[in-house]
Amino acid sequence: MWALLTLFAVIGRIVTQSAPCDLVSSVELKNRTYNGVRYKEGEFFYDNVTNTERGCICMKEICVRKCCDRGFVYNDTENVYECQPESQPNEFNRHLEVYQGSSYLASRGAFEPTKHFRFIYGKMDCDRIPNSVIVGLKARNLPRLFTDGKLYVKIETSVKVLIYEADKYCIDTFVSDTEGPHLNALICFVATPERNNYTMSSSCMLISCFFILLTVAVYAWLPELRNLHGMVLMAYLLCFFVGFLFLATMQILILKLQITEEICIVLTFIVYFSLLAAFFWLNVMCYDIWWTFSGKRAHGRSGTQNKRFLCYAIYAFGVPTILTINLAALEFSNIPLHPLLPKLRLQGCFLYGNSKLLYLYGPIVILCVANLIFFTLTAFKIAKIKRETKMLRDKESSTHDQDRKDTQSLKLKCSRFTLYVKLFTVMGINWILEVVSSFYPEADWYWQFSDAYNVLVGLIIFIIFVCKKKTWRMIKKRYRQLRGDTSKSGTQTTVSSTRTHSTSRDDMQMHSIKNKEWLGRSPSSEYLPVEQH
Repeated sequence: MWALLTLFAVIGRIVTQSAPCDLVSSVELKNRTYNGVRYKEGEFFYDNVTNTERGCICMKEICVRKCCDRGFVYNDTENVYECQPESQPNEFNRHLEVYQGSSYLASRGAFEPTKHFRFIYGKMDCDRIPNSVIVGLKARNLPRLFTDGKLYVKIETSVKVLIYEADKYCIDTFVSDTEGPHLNALICFVATPERNNYTMSSSCMLISCFFILLTVAVYAWLPELRNLHGMVLMAYLLCFFVGFLFLATMQILILKLQITEEICIVLTFIVYFSLLAAFFWLNVMCYDIWWTFSGKRAHGRSGTQNKRFLCYAIYAFGVPTILTINLAALEFSNIPLHPLLPKLRLQGCFLYGNSKLLYLYGPIVILCVANLIFFTLTAFKIAKIKRETKMLRDKESSTHDQDRKDTQSLKLKCSRFTLYVKLFTVMGINWILEVVSSFYPEADWYWQFSDAYNVLVGLIIFIIFVCKKKTWRMIKKRYRQLRGDTSKSGTQTTVSSTRTHSTSRDDMQMHSIKNKEWLGRSPSSEYLPVEQH
């Protein structure tokens, strides 16, 4: 009998220890209900001392924990640290300020804490949190209590803000021998150093920026590459360059402790806009290569290259501008705190958590899905075109020369499609690593791998678009032209001959069957660089 009682007592103690909340922040339930509100599994526990079910009131209401009981204040004098009676009535209510919205606007006078909050009295139990100790805040790190019941503590040496739930803090009027009554708090501080790889990641991004800028320089220097494709690619790379450069700058300033909240906000908006613009330009590439293979250029509705590029720029820069303005409007609005708000100034530099998933990864995922659709449609179109070309080659031996030219044009377009697939794959892997790393922030080995890949991004882009035989031939040709080499006339003759063949190609298309019309409709001389033999 005694053995069974002992077993029940042990089980009861285990249940109590594993309760979802402590006894102070719980209420007695009747039929799992309190004040007409029913508690579900995980929101209540069984107290073996009183033999009652108790519900975690903070899971149903907004709780605020006061360090001392009603009518008492906290004496913060050294070697005292105890509660004592208030020297004046309602001293705590006079000092309590509640903030609303991310703009830190005080709501005193228009907000009644006693009606909005459920006050819990007594210090929190930090033993429930591993590696944590009770710490009193210094005067320069005074806390701010918001309408969501959370305590926001600004760190003086950082732009980061620590956020504490009601089970990890208590707030009260603090008095001492050296200071007058003021609002302060005790927190459950986890004594582990903050981990970041800002030194490694910023260095990697700067190295990647060098190769990206080198790729842009090559495309800007070579006239053959300054076509629609080249301009779109340069716009994409420049956006990525700006995003990486300012993100690395932000991390360096954080390491040097020389960043302010204002600088952080400005850099955040620049990085946010640049990264989004880069992915919208990548979307433009995928759309344009699909449009090229669809044969819709023959209608001439989009006008010249410059007009098309202008339309692309309005889209690729316009939508990120709207999204950035929307982010700023939500950040500086007086909307009450909500999990879906950006909360840039409450979470440190750049986006974190749900904000990052919603405002940054959300649009990127949508664009990546759209790019995959364009790639899939283009791949099917290429397969269909190759089948039709083979059939035509077998049936019409008299148009063998024309088929050869069409095949060369198709190979050039397929080569460009392959480049885009490689670029999309490289950047897709980069952002997959970024998303995964956000779920495992303390995995140092993973961060090192991710940072190393940031270096490879710029290098791989340089290899894909510059380290090719055709590009090197263009570079040598351009170098000879700048030196005044007379051999350039031969090259001009080749280009002129190529253009002549391109012109005669339109006449020959009149004798081609209908299934072959798409080959003649794509103005390859307008979109593709002249192939150098």
